[in-house]
Amino acid sequence: MPSWNAQLARLFLEQRKALEAFVARRTGNRQVAADLTQEAFLRLARLPDTERIDNLRAFLFTVAGNLALDHQRQAQRRSQVEGEMPKQEPECSQPDGLQRLAAEREQSLLQDAIGALPEQRRRIFLLYHVEGMTYREIAEREATTARSVEYHLRQALIDCRAFIKARLRPNLRARNPQP
Repeated sequence: MPSWNAQLARLFLEQRKALEAFVARRTGNRQVAADLTQEAFLRLARLPDTERIDNLRAFLFTVAGNLALDHQRQAQRRSQVEGEMPKQEPECSQPDGLQRLAAEREQSLLQDAIGALPEQRRRIFLLYHVEGMTYREIAEREATTARSVEYHLRQALIDCRAFIKARLRPNLRARNPQP
């Protein structure tokens, strides 16, 4: 039986073009397809020697299909976030001092809220929102489950909202005193 490296090399030579075409059909981008194909082979290569896979080709195509799906989800999330920006308002080339101060305060408040999160929750939050990683990628990196990642992300938003409300509440009372 050939060695694991020899099997991978043979599989790469035999299947790379077919796998790239498969991923390109799903993503619509040949460059992304090349990157995701390489990632699929890397993931296969990283499997422990004790992992036994009966059909390497089928496994490889499954991994590549999942990577393409993850890529499409990330692209959709990015377009939704970018799509939320108001289109009607002209960009302000030089914000006045008050606007700049308010933006800096909001940024500082958000950084404080994220900084107040428990360490693991903060890492997961940043990996998802800053690095753009998928639940599955974060779960692998953090040695946890995708469901746990989802829980931590939901809880991080709840915690950040509560932190910000608590910080803003004294300011709101000062502006609107109750009789």
